[in-house]
Amino acid sequence: MKVFVLGLDGATWDVIGPLSRSGDMPNLARLIGHGASGTLGSVFPPLSPVAWTGVMTGKNSGKHGVFEFLEYGHDPLHGRVNSSRSIQSDLVWEIAARHGKTTVAGGVPMSYPHRKGPGFFLGDFLSPPDAADFASDKAIFAELEQHVGPYRPWSTAVHDGGREPQALAELQGFLEHHLKSVQFLMKRCPWDLFMYDLMATDRAQHELWHVWEPEHRAAKGRDLSKLREGYVQFWRTLDQGVGEIEAALPPDTTLILMSDHGFGPIEWFVNFNVWLLGRGDLALQDSFYVKQKKWFYDRGATPEAIYNLMVKLGLAEQRVGRFRGKQTGPLERLAESAFLSRRHIDWSKTKAYSQGNFGQIFVNQKGRQPQGCVAPEDVRPYLDDLKAGLLAIPHPETGEPLVERVVEREEIYDGPHAHLAPDLTVVLKDWRYRTIGLHDFTTNKLISPAFGPTGDHRMEGVMIATGRAIKPGAEPAGATLLDIAPTVLHLLGVPVPADMDGRVLSELINSDEAPAPESRPEEKGEPGQGDQPPASPPQDDADDAAYTEEEDAAIQQRLADLGYL
Repeated sequence: MKVFVLGLDGATWDVIGPLSRSGDMPNLARLIGHGASGTLGSVFPPLSPVAWTGVMTGKNSGKHGVFEFLEYGHDPLHGRVNSSRSIQSDLVWEIAARHGKTTVAGGVPMSYPHRKGPGFFLGDFLSPPDAADFASDKAIFAELEQHVGPYRPWSTAVHDGGREPQALAELQGFLEHHLKSVQFLMKRCPWDLFMYDLMATDRAQHELWHVWEPEHRAAKGRDLSKLREGYVQFWRTLDQGVGEIEAALPPDTTLILMSDHGFGPIEWFVNFNVWLLGRGDLALQDSFYVKQKKWFYDRGATPEAIYNLMVKLGLAEQRVGRFRGKQTGPLERLAESAFLSRRHIDWSKTKAYSQGNFGQIFVNQKGRQPQGCVAPEDVRPYLDDLKAGLLAIPHPETGEPLVERVVEREEIYDGPHAHLAPDLTVVLKDWRYRTIGLHDFTTNKLISPAFGPTGDHRMEGVMIATGRAIKPGAEPAGATLLDIAPTVLHLLGVPVPADMDGRVLSELINSDEAPAPESRPEEKGEPGQGDQPPASPPQDDADDAAYTEEEDAAIQQRLADLGYL
């Protein structure tokens, strides 16, 4: 039995459902009709590094140690980009390798650099530019590039400033490029497990959700009908590629199409650092220089304002994140000199700060953060005070509470690395309102109109499975991303490690056709049947960093251009 996992990054039933029913995606409609399908829940936060690490390990962040794009280790001034070496757990293909299985994996976020296991591995959008070890086999990579041209691991196409046609054209080519790569590799390389993530589906929805949803605030007053036709054609291209891939699979293969999260519109930003600053929880340095910056900030000298000006001037080919150091013109350099940032925070007097893309808040605790000021015995009452204040924030349109719930670390994380998690995670009721982890003070208002991406992640993803081992018409029952790894191992006939949080999706599997794994679960680190040594998860050691300082800075700039920092 072979298993082929194709990531349709960010795919949602809100797009795939209507297009499958309308005849625009006949191959997916056929697979849905003949196989098993349903909602696949993401993890929180539903971000690629966390989601795909959950897919690769079957574990929550408290066990594998990845909580966001950057890892700060409770030092708010020194974040580093996470990589495969940040993952403190075995990956699904490392476990499979111990039982003699070979893997091909490409474009899977957090898989670079390749760690262990037989097969062929390509890096992802978190790889350094022109990395010498981007591919595990240079000869095969050279063949791939002869077939598809120079390999493109990422796209930073943006729609801003009326560039929707250019963004759509670039993302269409990006999708076709990766589909051709998949078809080449699945025929060129031996494999028992094939896993590849198509990044283009995620980027298209970030940039062009307003094209799909004409009621979106960014679409009002504009005729986007021709662009919508092109957007639908993008998904037809995906459908055709899936059909060609499925037709080329060996007959004993289980095909799993899945998304690491869903998608939906965003129209407003929520910046909790602004809220904390207004409450006095976040303090600024008491100097004339910083007071001057605060004066400009209060009067609108923010990345949001300058970026909106750049859009009007036709200069917005990149995101607000360009102000992280990619200043190419006098306007940008002038703007950066006026911005308020974390460099101007008085950490010795700051009780809490927000850091991350989905409402993560950290208490600045003595003995944990370098300049912590909240005593450990004061943390509990302070958390209660923060939670009460957050739950009282009104929705600006309805007056009802904007926040659905405030989750504490222990409620969603469990394991030896849970101490690295945020103290609080704020979940909004209305996901058109997006908490932001961009520039520290992107706006000077708690709630402001969104700019840049018009679509963003949701918790409800997609799963479609087909093959002889899959029950036709079956639906996953409460399935999450953490269930992918144990299900894949089960289908490969490999015992599932006992410490995985996910489960085998047995409700989808035809036991008469699926291989029978060993009756007992694999213990962590047990060699198993193959001749591969047990994988040793990397230790959190700065000397074992995947990136040089220059590479880390380049990747952080790329993430900023994509709107994640």
